[in-house]
Amino acid sequence: MELTLRRGDFLNELTLMQGVVERKNTIPILSNILLRASDGHLSFTSTDLDLTLLSQAAAKVSRPGSVTVPARKLFDLIRNLPEADVALKLMENHYLGVTCERSNFRLVAQPSEDFPTVPKVEAKKGVSFPLDLWKRLTRKVLYAVSAEETRFQLMGALLKDKGKEFELVATDGHRLALIDFPKEDAKATLPNVLIPKKALAEILKMDGGEDARVEIRHSENHLLFTVGNRQLIARLLDVNFPDYEKILSKSNDRVAIAPTTACQAAIRRVALFSSERSRGVKLSFEKNLLTVASASQELGEGTETLDVDFDGEPLSIGLNAQYLLEFLEEAESASVRLELKDENTQCLCQPEGGIEGASRYTYVVMPMRL
Repeated sequence: MELTLRRGDFLNELTLMQGVVERKNTIPILSNILLRASDGHLSFTSTDLDLTLLSQAAAKVSRPGSVTVPARKLFDLIRNLPEADVALKLMENHYLGVTCERSNFRLVAQPSEDFPTVPKVEAKKGVSFPLDLWKRLTRKVLYAVSAEETRFQLMGALLKDKGKEFELVATDGHRLALIDFPKEDAKATLPNVLIPKKALAEILKMDGGEDARVEIRHSENHLLFTVGNRQLIARLLDVNFPDYEKILSKSNDRVAIAPTTACQAAIRRVALFSSERSRGVKLSFEKNLLTVASASQELGEGTETLDVDFDGEPLSIGLNAQYLLEFLEEAESASVRLELKDENTQCLCQPEGGIEGASRYTYVVMPMRL
């Protein structure tokens, strides 16, 4: 294998690969990246066996070939090279030579045959979305995906086909984020699938230009995401997602309209005095006023009062400050609508007036005792 390519193109693809490479080192080869040179380009493959990323960069290939090398070491080397063409050459005893201007390096490599086989996704039909829209909508729910590895059924976002719309929903058991958005093509269909959190996060890192699209195809065991010349293959999570419709309360009859930015700033300040463990703040509503309060024996206490639109019976509720801040960050509206019932019932949050590109965006936070 022998080739030359631009350092910038090389680094762009290596940067993306870092998110997929296995870091726990249970299987050493998974910390490597597979490089394959042929037909005027260099192909890249990285995998952790659940997620596989494939991409390529234009290259002047004088001798085709393939090899696998440590992903992190190659990335660190290339990002520290000057902005010039990089030459790669497979040498004897499985060394990969890297040359850039007057710098020369040799990386210990392994045969490409040692690298895991890439799963094949044979699916004739799929759905397609503008990449920028998909990324925007994904951010609205990604923060609600569970981070607990033992709760497999909550470790992804459910993409649900509702006929004229798609729904993307995520929950960690303490809060839920749900967004509905219309189909571009009414005939486009996809089985309900649970998309792994890591796959959603990796798509967010991809950039394909102004008119780029993401295509999603489905097979029995895998999902295939295609963005330009990059492909992301995710092993499907074969678990049952909770029946989330049950927690969307229909009886929250006390409504507050709060200014998004002011509410965000007040919660952020007051939460500095909340317990590190609970991160709880108390929201107390009375006629056209909201008081945000928190206290802890170790840190002290804080309160802040805001003007809001509220005309119901006075009410106090304890909520996780970080959960509220993550929703407010994604609300995209000047004010937010908070629907409440009592201190023991979940709070329903929505951007007042909705958001562009979606027919519904709802966020549910379970109350907490403070």
